[in-house]
Amino acid sequence: MISRQFLLSAVFQALILLGFYGCHSEFSESKTDLPVPEAEPLHLEHAKTSMTTTQVAGKKEYDGIQFYIPEGWEEIPLSPAQQGLISASFRIPKVGDKVKLTLSSVGGGIGANLQRWRGQFQLPPGETPTQETIRVDNTDVTWLDLRGTFDSGPAFDSATESGMRMIGVAIPRSPRDFYLKLTGPREELMKVEKEFRDFVKSARFTQ
Repeated sequence: MISRQFLLSAVFQALILLGFYGCHSEFSESKTDLPVPEAEPLHLEHAKTSMTTTQVAGKKEYDGIQFYIPEGWEEIPLSPAQQGLISASFRIPKVGDKVKLTLSSVGGGIGANLQRWRGQFQLPPGETPTQETIRVDNTDVTWLDLRGTFDSGPAFDSATESGMRMIGVAIPRSPRDFYLKLTGPREELMKVEKEFRDFVKSARFTQ
């Protein structure tokens, strides 16, 4: 027969082992099961985005050309699809959200790109594009003014709208020419045309 003293000894050892593993388990959980960091609230993310869109007036350089940005203009962060194709995108709040300005360096030649712009517009009967040459930092620059129904072409957010206007500017550069494209409703572009012309003429070549 198993003695009473042997049984008590076995029970005592079992209790010691249980206590040891229980403490060890609690210690392990406290070290490894740390709380997962929470994602930042959406309203804070939107606040950060809105802060990055505000562009303080002053000098800024794009693709080797320095411009003086007018007061109140806002630079919009480029989407992943725009990156590598567009150098900068602006909105001008005082004339509404439909007025957009993009800056880009593109190959293919100025003549071909101006023709592509013309192809994006269906002009009203009797109206023709207005094209002129303006002087920017001792360089001849092409200013093209188009009005009518605008078709943005095969883009992800493409649309066709009537009563639109585009002022496109082509600056000869090497190895790729530089383009400014201002689009929006005709009446809204009238309000910002002089300011945009001053913006173009402020260009200074740094490279």
